[in-house]
Amino acid sequence: MQGFDLVADGAAPTIFVSAGDAPVVGIAARAFAGDVERVSGVRPLVSEAAPSGRLAILAGTIGGSPLIDGLIASKRLTVDKIAGQTEAYTIALVENPAPGVSRALVIAGTDRRGTAYGLFRLSERIGVSPWVWWADVNPTRRTQLSLGAETIVQGAPSVRYRGIFINDEDWSIRPWAARIDPTGDMGPTTYAHVFELLLRLRANFLWPAMHKVTSAFNQVQGNAELADRYAIVMGASHAEPMLRNNVAEWNFQQRGEYNYHANGPQVLDYWRDRVRINYPYENVYTVGMRGIHDSAVEAGKGVDGVKLLEKVVSDQRALFRDVGKDPATVPQIFVPYKEVLDVYRKDMKVPDDVTLAWVDDNFGYIRQLSTKAEQQRSGGAGVYYHISYWGTPNDYLWLDTTPPALIGEEMGKAYATDARRLWVVNVGDIKPGEKGMNYFLDLAYDFEGTSKLGQRGWLTHWAGENFGGEQAEAIAALLGDFYRLNYARKPEHMGWNDGETVPRATEFSPVAYGDEAGGRVAEFRELDRRAEMIAARLPAEKRDGFYHLVQYPIRGSALMNAKILDADRSFLYAHQGRASANLYADSAADAFRRIKQATATYNAVGGGKKWAGFMDDAPRFQAVFYTPPVARVTPASAPGLGVAVEGSIDAWAERPAKAVEAADTSLRARRWQNPGITNDRLPMFERATDRKYFVDAFNTGTGALDVTATPSAAWIKVARETQPGGDQRLWISIDWTRLKNGETASGAVEISGAGVRRRIAIEARNLPARAGALVEDNGIVAFNADRYTRIQPVGGLGWQRMPDLGRSGHALQSNVALPSAGDPALAPYAEYRFHATSSGKATLRATLLPGFALNPEHKLRYGVSIDDGPIQVVDAEQGRDWDDGVQRAAIASATNWSIARPGEHRLRIYALDPAVVLDSIVIDFGGLLHSYLAPPETVAR
Repeated sequence: MQGFDLVADGAAPTIFVSAGDAPVVGIAARAFAGDVERVSGVRPLVSEAAPSGRLAILAGTIGGSPLIDGLIASKRLTVDKIAGQTEAYTIALVENPAPGVSRALVIAGTDRRGTAYGLFRLSERIGVSPWVWWADVNPTRRTQLSLGAETIVQGAPSVRYRGIFINDEDWSIRPWAARIDPTGDMGPTTYAHVFELLLRLRANFLWPAMHKVTSAFNQVQGNAELADRYAIVMGASHAEPMLRNNVAEWNFQQRGEYNYHANGPQVLDYWRDRVRINYPYENVYTVGMRGIHDSAVEAGKGVDGVKLLEKVVSDQRALFRDVGKDPATVPQIFVPYKEVLDVYRKDMKVPDDVTLAWVDDNFGYIRQLSTKAEQQRSGGAGVYYHISYWGTPNDYLWLDTTPPALIGEEMGKAYATDARRLWVVNVGDIKPGEKGMNYFLDLAYDFEGTSKLGQRGWLTHWAGENFGGEQAEAIAALLGDFYRLNYARKPEHMGWNDGETVPRATEFSPVAYGDEAGGRVAEFRELDRRAEMIAARLPAEKRDGFYHLVQYPIRGSALMNAKILDADRSFLYAHQGRASANLYADSAADAFRRIKQATATYNAVGGGKKWAGFMDDAPRFQAVFYTPPVARVTPASAPGLGVAVEGSIDAWAERPAKAVEAADTSLRARRWQNPGITNDRLPMFERATDRKYFVDAFNTGTGALDVTATPSAAWIKVARETQPGGDQRLWISIDWTRLKNGETASGAVEISGAGVRRRIAIEARNLPARAGALVEDNGIVAFNADRYTRIQPVGGLGWQRMPDLGRSGHALQSNVALPSAGDPALAPYAEYRFHATSSGKATLRATLLPGFALNPEHKLRYGVSIDDGPIQVVDAEQGRDWDDGVQRAAIASATNWSIARPGEHRLRIYALDPAVVLDSIVIDFGGLLHSYLAPPETVAR
C-alpha cells in the first residue's frame, strides 16, 4: 500500500473530528495542523463536518466519535489490539472510509488522551519536537510531507499517571507568566502551554505551581476548566491535601489555626468546599496532612501522630461520599514526604486502595520503596521525584544536572518493585529542566523501551529528534560529559557553604593528581568549545533551541566552575607568592560577568520578547551565584623565580609576592595540604602507569621571567605549557626505553631564572606490567568498579554494569531482585586482581552512590575479602553523613587490612543486598593524597 500525502503541491487534506468528541481531540487536531504548517507552510483545515475530499484525516475516540465507531462497525478499522487499554491508540490508512473519500489517515484512541497522543505522534513523525514552543526547537522545512503506509498500534503506558510538579517558581516561570498571561498570574494562557507540552510528552498529570507568589491554581478563573479540556488530570503536592493550596487559600482570620487536632471541623469544611467544586473533573487527591506549606503537621504536645493522620485520611475519604462517590473508586495518593515517612514507619494504616507515593530525598535517591506485602495493595505505589529543589543542605534551582543514568537507576528500582501507579517529577520552572523531564516522562510512558536505550542511547535519540541525526552522536557525547562532570558536584554546590554564607575553599585539589581542579576547569572549557562547534554546524533554525537546551547549561556550569576554582587558585598562588594570583582573581570576576552575558543571550532568544526575564542565574540570591572571595598579592618590583611541585601547596621562592591577606590566604590553602609531601621532589614515576607530573616555574614579580629547565639525564623528558602571566608548567615524563627493565633510576631537573636555580629530584622505577592490570602507584591502587576480572552471580543475580552512572560513569549495581544474603560467603561477588609493591597495613576505601536500602526488608551492605581472608561486612547506611553525601554524590566507607607481601592479590566485593551501587575503589598503603574525586585509576598501560 502506498503512503499518505500530508502535503503535496501546496495542499493538505482536512482533519475531521466529531462535534461530540472530547475537547482535547479538537485541541490536538488544531495543534497538529499548526505543526504541519510549521514544517510545510500549509495549514490543514480542522472540521467537524462530514468527511469530504479525495484524502482526509479522521481523528476520534472510540465510543466518543461517530466517525471512528462507524469505521469499526463496518470493519474498515481494526482496534482489537488496543481494546480495553487506557490511553492507547492506533494509526492506520483506510480505503474508502466515507462517501467521496478515497483514502483516510485514521487516528483512533481508546480514550480522549489516547486520541491526542496519536495526533502528536504524527507531529513527531513529521519532525516536530515536543519542545517546539517551550524551547524554540524549530523543525526542518519541507514542501512535501508524506507518511508511510504502516499501521501503528500503541498500547497502554507503563505508568498510569505521569506528570510534573511546577515548584519554586518565584524567580523564573512566575514573573515570566506575569508578563505574558492576561491574568498577570499563572492563568489559562500559561497553563495552556503547559498542558500542550504535557500532551506532546505523553503525560497526563500535573501538580501546579503553589508558592506564595502564585495564586492557587483553582482560584484563577478558567484554570480547572482548561485542564479538563486538555484532559490533564489534576493533583496537588504533598503539602496540599484535597487539592487545597494552603498558603494561598487558608484564611487564619476566618478559620483559625490549621491544626486538625485543635480545629478539625474548620479544616474539614475547607477540604469539603474544594471537593464539591472540583469533583466533576479528573483528579488525583493527595490525602493526609502536613503544615501550611512544606512543614510538619501542627498538633499539640502528646498527640499521637499516627492516630491523628489515620483520622485525617478517614475523614477526607468520607468527603467523597458527600458528592456521591465511593472513596475506593476515587484516585488518591498518600505521600510519605520528609517527616511523614517517619509517621508511616510507625505502623500507620493507609487504606488499601490509596496509592503510596514514595519520595526521594530531594536529591534523586528514593528513600524507600514497597515491601513484598505493600506490593500487593490494590492502590499500588508511585514515586514523587526531584530534578530541582529548594532546601537543605543546598538548593539546586538554576541548572538541571541530574543524569538520565541516575533517574533510570532509581526509577528502575521503583518499576521493579511495582511502583507503577503514579510518577511525578519536580521540574522547578520547567526550563531548564527539559531533558530530565523528557527522560522521566519517556520512562513513565514506555519503561521497557526507554530503559533499554541507556543514557547514551536515549540522549542520541533525543538529540536526533530535536536537532537532526547528523549531530546526534556528538550531542549525546557532549551531554554525557556534561552530566558526568556536574554529577560529581552540581554548579549550585560549588561554594562548599550553606547557601547564605560566603563560599569556602573547595575540595578540588589544585596540587594533587595532575592538578585535579585545573583538569576540571579544562574539561569544562573543552565542553563549551565542543558545544560552540556543534552549534556552528547546525542549521540556523536549530540554534536557538540548541542554546536553550544544550549550550546554556554547559556554558553556565563551565563558567561557575571556572569562577569558583579560579578563585581557589588565587588563594593557592598568593600563598605560594606567585604574581599570577591576581590574574586568577580577575578571571573569577570575569567568569561571573560572562554568566550574566550568557543569561542575557538566553533571555533574548526568539527576538527578546518571548523569553525575556525567564532565566534567572541567581535563584534565591544565594552567595555561590555572586563574585567569590579572591586573594591578591603585591608582586615584587623585579622578576623573580618561584618553583612549586605537584602534590605540595608550599613553593620555593627567593622573593615571593606578598599576599594582601596572608593569614586568610594560608588558611584556605591548607585545605589542599598533603602531609609528608615536600616541595623539592616529584612522586615516583612508575613505568606501569607511565604518568607525568608537573613542576611550576613562576614569576614572583613584575616584568618578563626567562626560565630554563635542564634534566640531569636523557631519560628525563620536559614539556612546557605556558600558563597565565607567563608562568611555565613543566610536565616531566620518562623515556622508558633508556632504562633497563627492573631498574630504579634517580635524577633531577634543574630550573633556573632571574639569577637563581632550584633542583627537583626525580626517581623512576621501570617495572613493566601487563596492559590493563591494576597496579600500585605511589602507595595506592585505584580503579573504577567495572574493572573486575570476573563476575560471579548466584541464581543469575549479582553485580551488573551501570554505564554512565556514578562519578566515575563506570558503576556496578547489585540486582534489584537480589535477595539479601544471610551468609556473605554464599553471596555473588565481583573479583579483582591487583599487584602491590607494598605490604603491611592498607585501607580499602569504597565509594558508593548515596542511595538508600530498597525497603525495610533490606539493608545497604557489601562485603570485602582480600586473598580469601575473612569477609568484612559494611552497612553503608550506618553513620553516613547525608548532607555531605548528596552534595558530593558519594558515600565512602573503609575497611582495614594487612597485606602480607608484595605481589599479586585477589579482591572480592560481595553483593549482600539489592540495589547497592558501587562506584570506585582505592586500596591505600599510605600514599593517598587529598582530593575531591577518587584518584586516577592505576591501570597499567
